[in-house]
Formats: sequence, C-alpha cells, structure tokens
Amino acid sequence: MGFSLVGRKEAGLSFIIDGSGAAITTGEKGHIDVPFKCTIVGQRLFADQSGSIVIDIWKDTYANFPPTVADTITAAAKPTIVAGIKDSDDALTGWTKSLAEGEILAFNVDSCTTIERCTVVLRLKKA
Repeated sequence: MGFSLVGRKEAGLSFIIDGSGAAITTGEKGHIDVPFKCTIVGQRLFADQSGSIVIDIWKDTYANFPPTVADTITAAAKPTIVAGIKDSDDALTGWTKSLAEGEILAFNVDSCTTIERCTVVLRLKKA
C-alpha cells in the first residue's frame, strides 16, 4: 500500500493482492485508511501474468469498521481483468467516488483465475 502527493492535487493509492505463489483466492484481502479528503478519478489493475480477476471495493467509516459488501463503492463496474494483464477505467460508472479522510477501504476478490499478484491503483484528486 502507498500513496504519493508532492505539492500536487493528484495522487495514487495502491493496494497489492498477493497469492504467495498461487492463484489469488476469493475473499477480503485487506484495508486502507484514506489519508485525505479526495475524489476517485480512475482505477488501474496490473497483474503478474495473464488471467482474470474481479475486485470489489468497500468503504465505511472508522466507527463502523469493518466494511462489508453492503458498503460497495463500485456498483456494477467492478475493477476487472478478463484474460489479460491490465485494466483501466476513468468513467467509474455508478461508483461512489467521494472519500473522506479517515474512511476505510476494503478490497475483496470476487473471482480470480491464474493471476498470482495484482496491484490495484486508485487515481485520486485531492479536495
């Protein structure tokens, strides 16, 4: 996980999902604390090898931790790689794009074949 913001209004928030040498299994893989108020303006997925993966992202407040599937921000446009190594989406149709400082994001793998390591990047614009 990491983010970068050096005198700019744009940043990237990254989360790595690692299957430890095997195809990534389904389920919740971890959490990120949102470091500042921002808007998601795009997402990218990068895989270690050709395959398919569907990732859901959930958001909730710190007080309501942990986020659940009911807290999805991706609607029907989940980050998805289909028989490839990368995915990109700047439209984010139906997404809840606003993030508040201190909110928690959870990353849940809905399905995966072949891919052993996948990096999720959320492109952000600081408010």
